[in-house]
Order: sequence, then C-alpha cells, then structure tokens
Amino acid sequence: MAKASKDAVRTARQMLQSCLVDGRLDEGKAKRWVQKIASAKPRGYLGILETFMRMLRLEAEKHHAVVESAAELDAGVKDSVTADLRAKYGSDLDAEFHVDGELLGGMRVKVGSDVWDGSVRGRLARLSDKL
Repeated sequence: MAKASKDAVRTARQMLQSCLVDGRLDEGKAKRWVQKIASAKPRGYLGILETFMRMLRLEAEKHHAVVESAAELDAGVKDSVTADLRAKYGSDLDAEFHVDGELLGGMRVKVGSDVWDGSVRGRLARLSDKL
C-alpha cells in the first residue's frame, strides 16, 4: 500500500466519523461510502478507500478482545475476564479465548492496539532484555 495523501486521510477520517453512531460502527453506512467512492472515482480514490478500510479494521478491533492463556480457562474465569474488559471497553465488546502452551503460564490480552502480557514467557523476555 502506497502512502495516502493528506487529503485522502482527511476524507477517510470524515467518512469514518459519519459511520459512527453512538460510538459504534454502522456497517450499512460504511458500505454505502465504499460504493459511493468506488463508483464516483474522485481523484485519489484508491488511497481514500485503502485508508478508510484500514480505519474500519482498526475501529472493529477496538471491540474485539483476544485472550490467550497457557491452559484452558474455566467458565467462571472467562466470564470474569470478559466482564472486566467490558467495563473498560464497553458492553459491546466480544472476547475470544485461545490456549497457547508457549506462554508457560499466565495470560496475554489484546484489544485493538492495547496489549497486556502477564504471561510467564513475557516476563522472562522482559527480564532477559534488562540483563
């Protein structure tokens, strides 16, 4: 992907803002914007569409959590983690749980660009970086 012009980024940002209703993405509005730009083909439309799609992906990731743990979590722990994440990120957040034995212990959580790494593997990596 080539670097988008300032105008393309500004236009994509305005399009995204118009697609947010009460802080949530309205997929119908986003689809209509894509169709409108694709059919009108204004100057720099590919940059606009690429930037808009990237912004849409980032916006969607803000409402999706990926939780990795070294062992399978029981339902109570999953519910507790989900409730804590929803308290921080909003009640519409959905959580996805995975087991990753390479973590050795603990848990790693990713929501959008936020990452919390409380795994043993992560702690060991931070310790080795300090040495």
